[in-house]
Amino acid sequence: MRNNTQRRIDKLGRSIKGTRAYRVYRQSLLYDTVRGQLRALQRLFRLPRYLGSEYQCPICGTRLCAYKPIGKTYWRDMEKFGVIYPPDVRETFNVTMAYCPRCDASDRERLQALFLKVAFCRFSGSRRRLLIEFAPNAALSKMIKLYPSIVYRSADLSRKTVDERIDLTAMNRYADQSVDIILCSDVLEHIPEDRKAMREIARVLKPDGFAVLLVPLVKGLDETHEDPAIVSEAMRWKYFGMGDHVRQYGKRDFLERLSAAGLTVHQLGKEYFGAEAFRNAGLTESSVLYVVRPSTDRVSNDLAFAQSWPQP
Repeated sequence: MRNNTQRRIDKLGRSIKGTRAYRVYRQSLLYDTVRGQLRALQRLFRLPRYLGSEYQCPICGTRLCAYKPIGKTYWRDMEKFGVIYPPDVRETFNVTMAYCPRCDASDRERLQALFLKVAFCRFSGSRRRLLIEFAPNAALSKMIKLYPSIVYRSADLSRKTVDERIDLTAMNRYADQSVDIILCSDVLEHIPEDRKAMREIARVLKPDGFAVLLVPLVKGLDETHEDPAIVSEAMRWKYFGMGDHVRQYGKRDFLERLSAAGLTVHQLGKEYFGAEAFRNAGLTESSVLYVVRPSTDRVSNDLAFAQSWPQP
C-alpha cells in the first residue's frame, strides 16, 4: 500500500515538473528563494549532530565536532566520468570537511574569511571600500556585510539573485582604478577568455586595491590543459574535474597569466595563517589563497599593507 502511494506521488511530481508553469517557476527568483530556505531548514535540523568544540567556522562562528564531507553525488560523478585527477591531489579541497553544517560555507570560503576578517579590521579612516564578489557565496557575503567599511556588491553573468549581472571579461560599467576589492573564487576556470578577465581585474582595481582569487589546482601540475575541442560534459569532467570547466590550470601557468595581466601575486598558505587556524577552519595543509594587487609600479605608498599583507 505504501509503495503504491509513493509511486502515485512520484508520478504526480513528474507530471507537475513537466508543465510549462513549473518550468517558468524554475527560472524565477521565487524558486531560488524557496530552495535556499528549505536547505537552510535542513541544515538547522541536522546541526545538533555536528555541534562540539573541536573546530570553529571562521564565517558563522559555530563550534563543531566536525565539518560536513562532500556529497555522494560528487563521488558518483568522479567514478562515472573517470576523472583523471582525484580530490586528494588538489591544492585547496578538503573532501572530508567540505562544508560548514551551519552556514554551508565551503573550505575555500572559510579560507577567504580568514584573510578578509583581518584585512577589513586593518582598514583605517572613514573611507568606505567597494567590494565586488563574483559567483557569491551566501555565508561569506553575509559576513562581509557586517563590516560598515565595506560597500558590498554581488555579481554574476547568469544568476538572478545578484546585485549586478556582469561579465568578468568586460566590466564596462566600472572605470579604470575604481574598485577596491574583488573576490573571484572558482570562476576563472569557467571562462574561455580567462586572460581577458585577468586584465579586467587589473584594470578596475584601485592602486591600493586587491583581489582574492582561487581556481582548482593540482599539486605538482605546472602546465595548464585546455582544448577547445573538449566540449562535452563527460570529457570536461574527465580532464578538467567538472562538467562546466573549460581547463585544468597548472600552477606555474596560472601565476604567469596573472603576472602578464599586470598583477602581483601573493601566495598565502599555512605558514602565513598558522597551522592551528587551518586546523580549526577545516582546511588541508596544502591550501593556498592567491591575493593579487596591481603591479608594483601602480601601488600607492599609503596602502594599509603596502609592505606586507596583514598578519592574522
